[in-house]
Amino acid sequence: MRMTDTTAPLSNAAKLGMLLAATMAIAIGGTHYHVLGAMMRPLSETYGWSRGDIAFALTLASIINPFTNIATGLLADRYPVRHIALPGIFAFALGTASLGLITSEIWTWYLAYAFFTIAGSGLNAVLFTKLVVVHFSKRRGLALATSLAGTGIMVSTIPHIVLALETIAGVRAVYPLLALCTLVLLLGPFWLFLPHEEKASQRVSPATKADGDWRDVIGSSVLWKIGLSFLLIGSCIGTFIVHFQPMLADAGLSREDAASVALFVGPALIVGRLGTGFLYDLLPTRLVTASAFSLPAIACLCILYLPLDFTTAVGLAILIGLGMGSETDAVAYLSSRYFGITHYGLIFGILISVYGFSIGVASWLVGLIFDATGSYDLVLTSLIGGVMIAIGLMVSIGRPPPLKTDAL
Repeated sequence: MRMTDTTAPLSNAAKLGMLLAATMAIAIGGTHYHVLGAMMRPLSETYGWSRGDIAFALTLASIINPFTNIATGLLADRYPVRHIALPGIFAFALGTASLGLITSEIWTWYLAYAFFTIAGSGLNAVLFTKLVVVHFSKRRGLALATSLAGTGIMVSTIPHIVLALETIAGVRAVYPLLALCTLVLLLGPFWLFLPHEEKASQRVSPATKADGDWRDVIGSSVLWKIGLSFLLIGSCIGTFIVHFQPMLADAGLSREDAASVALFVGPALIVGRLGTGFLYDLLPTRLVTASAFSLPAIACLCILYLPLDFTTAVGLAILIGLGMGSETDAVAYLSSRYFGITHYGLIFGILISVYGFSIGVASWLVGLIFDATGSYDLVLTSLIGGVMIAIGLMVSIGRPPPLKTDAL
C-alpha cells in the first residue's frame, strides 16, 4: 500500500514508542561490524584464515550495500516503513543464521556474508531514521541521535555476548543464536509501535523543501562534497571498528582485557551520538560536523605516539566511541537538513552507502597492509591526512536551509 495524504500526525506518546522501536532496530541491525570484530580471532583460529581474508567479507558487503541501501531508501520514500520492516525482521534473522553454516572453505564465508547483506537490508537504518525525520523537526537532531544511540549499548556488550556464546555453544553457533535473539527482541516493539502510515510531504514546511527533483539533488555539488567527506572519515572509523581489538591483542592485552576495554566504546558512542544530536539543534551544522570528524584523527595520533597499555586503551576506546557516535549521526542529520525529507530515503541511502563502502573497503585494505607489514603505522598516518581533507570539505558546503519547527 502506498502512503496517502490522510495520515494524522502522531501523538507525542506514539512518537516516543516509535522512537523506541527505531532505536532497537538500528542497534541490532548495525551490530554485524562489531560482531565481526569480536569474531576475527576465533574465526582465524578455527578455520585458519588471515585477518585480511576474513575482513574481505565486509568489502563484499560494501559493494552490495549501495544497491540495497538505495533500493530500501526508495521503498521508504514510497511505502509505510511498517510494511517493509516487519518481514525484514525474519529476513535479517535468516541471513544472520546462515553465517553459522560456513565450512573451512573461505568462499562459503563470502557467500554467506553476501546473502546476509541482502537479507539484512530489512533492518536498514534508512527505514528507521526516515521515521524520525518525518515525525520530528524541533528536536530532530536529538531524536535522530537517540534512535542511533542504541548501537552504543550493543558495541559495549557484543564482545562479551560473542565470547559467552562461543564458550557455551562453539564458534559455529554464535550467529544462529544471535539470529534467534533478533526475533525475540524486535517482533513485539515493531508490532506495537511502528505507525501504519507516514507521509513525508505532510510533515515538510515550505521552508525546508529544498528537495526539488531527484536528478537535481543527485547533481548537487553539496551532495558530492558530503559524500567524499564521508568516504574519507569512514576509512578511519572502519579501521577502528574491525581492527581496534586486534590492535589491543597485538599490544599484549588478553582477549578478556580487550573485551573489557570495548565496554567503554559503547557508553562513549552513546554520549557522542546524543551530544552531537543535541549540538546540532543548537550550533551551526558545519561546526558540529567538523568537530566530530576530528575525533578519529586524534585517536590515530594517540595510537602512533602513546604506549598502548590498558589505561591508554581505555582512553582510546572512549575517544573512538565518541567519534563513532558522531559520524553516523552526521550522515542522518545532514541528509535531512541539506536536502529535505521528500527524497530523504534516497539521499540517506546514497550517503550511508558511501560511508559503509568506505568502512568495508578500509577494513579489508588495512587487514592486507597489516598482513604485509606487521604494523598499522602507515595506515594511521594516512588516515590522519584523510580526516583533514574531510574537515575541509565539510567547512566548504555552506549553510543548510532554515528549518521550521513543531512540538517535537
